[in-house]
Amino acid sequence: MMHSINGKNKHCDDANRWPQGVLLVVKVLATVLGLLAFGSSESWAYQSEAPPASNEDIAAWIRQLGSSEFEVRDGATRRLSGLTTDHLGVLEDALAKATDLEVRIRLSSVIAKLKYERQQRTIKAFLRDPNMSNNHELEGWTSFSRAAGSNRSAKRLFLQLYDRYPELVEQPLATSKEAAVLAKRVARGIQEDELKRGEGSGADGLALLYCLCAMDPSEEATLSTLSLRVFLRAPYNQFFRDPQAKKPMEVMMERWASSLEGGADQTSAILIMLEAELNTVLAVARRMLQQIDGPNRAEADELLIALQVMFRFGKKEDLPLLERWLACTDVSEESVSFSFPGGGVPGALPRGLPGERRPTPEQDPGRTVYTVEVRDAAVLACMQISGMAYREYFPNIVLQERRGYLGRSVASPKGADDVRVARIDAWKKNHSAVGNSPKSPQ
Repeated sequence: MMHSINGKNKHCDDANRWPQGVLLVVKVLATVLGLLAFGSSESWAYQSEAPPASNEDIAAWIRQLGSSEFEVRDGATRRLSGLTTDHLGVLEDALAKATDLEVRIRLSSVIAKLKYERQQRTIKAFLRDPNMSNNHELEGWTSFSRAAGSNRSAKRLFLQLYDRYPELVEQPLATSKEAAVLAKRVARGIQEDELKRGEGSGADGLALLYCLCAMDPSEEATLSTLSLRVFLRAPYNQFFRDPQAKKPMEVMMERWASSLEGGADQTSAILIMLEAELNTVLAVARRMLQQIDGPNRAEADELLIALQVMFRFGKKEDLPLLERWLACTDVSEESVSFSFPGGGVPGALPRGLPGERRPTPEQDPGRTVYTVEVRDAAVLACMQISGMAYREYFPNIVLQERRGYLGRSVASPKGADDVRVARIDAWKKNHSAVGNSPKSPQ
């Protein structure tokens, strides 16, 4: 017994030796923790047992937000936060009329919380619904699904716009003109961010692509060139490379690229799609190769890229299209080989200084010019599609992940028509031997 009394006295002596400031802090902390515990239990009890609030209750709580007592203001804020989203209209009307700064700040936070809760419930219902035509009041899904397709991947991609472009989620792009106006606004915002060195977003590129798919290209021709520059750069092409968004991105990119005119724009679109590993790049390459004549025909170097796509993705049904290019001798690429011991070393043909004339092979016997003609790339694609051993005819080919192969690795000496003709004849003979005689160009 004596031991416990002595122990008690010892603790009392220790407490008396504590600084008064420490004791005050301990008391304040205890009081705050008690208020928090009371507030939590009160909030729980209110949400679980309290009857629905009337307009009179809400008006009283809003007035209490301007009280001089913190407990009153805080209690009113908790009660307003416990309202349902059905009361958002009343709260927004009160915010518009409020003049007290404290009331406006607290009401704004309550409204933001309720809107976020409503948004999250809507998103969950939208994603879980197997009915792809049900937009759950996300009206923008109607026009987005026309551009990207109706599937779960498209739904998830669509919601990526919500934080940065809520209007594109909540409202549809009803007309081509409306889509063009929004596309220009998005493009202008991207330009301003770059001038200010601000942080761009993948949602910017997605929003621009969506608007381009929803508008008539004739509405704003200058957007094509700008959009190509945007889609080639990070972070604007973020969703182009997202594996979960691949299917809707393929649909949108093919839709947008089909509106491009001219080999340069189409080639840029192909490079964007190759970088993102979008399989619908084949459709763009086909479209380029179908334009054999006319003002929109691609240049030889652009045709080489389209034929490289055919090498990677081409199908047997593409062979008649490729055969139409077997007679094209336009030069797509030039390279040079210097005669070193042990063989030539190919490299890019140097451009030289402005006004400088490069020596011809006759003037410099140690230099041999190699060229890649359109027909070289065409017959190589034919061999690959047909399952022919193309390395027997292109022994120096260097395969690449994106474009299929390095262009200059399939070059032949300039003027070596006999080599080129022999390749084409070998392919035709092999193709005929398996019962698929080449069709004549239409």
